[in-house]
Amino acid sequence: MINLLNFEELLRLAQNDPDKLEQLRIQWCEQIIHDAPREYRRKLRGLQFRIDMERRKAKSPMAACISLSGMMHDSFDHLRYALNDATDTTGRSALFGEEIQNTPELATVLPFRRA
Repeated sequence: MINLLNFEELLRLAQNDPDKLEQLRIQWCEQIIHDAPREYRRKLRGLQFRIDMERRKAKSPMAACISLSGMMHDSFDHLRYALNDATDTTGRSALFGEEIQNTPELATVLPFRRA
């Protein structure tokens, strides 16, 4: 079980002992991955690797935050698309085995103006 610190303790570590804070971050991430069901551990380790690499290549903590935020938004977009694909045009879910009517969607394609 992870013993989380309150905000003041985390702030104190960030200001006075950032190496200790980093050790705690690594320890907590490893504990969460270890406690996850076995079938999710490999994916979680891969995700943690990607996060660590983004943090390393960032030029500042703010740049790392922005990059990780972008990763999170991309992930949410993929989830949104998957959920939208599982829903038909009437809003009924295909996830529960309901019959889906395939109706073609028509759109008008507008050309871009050339300068």
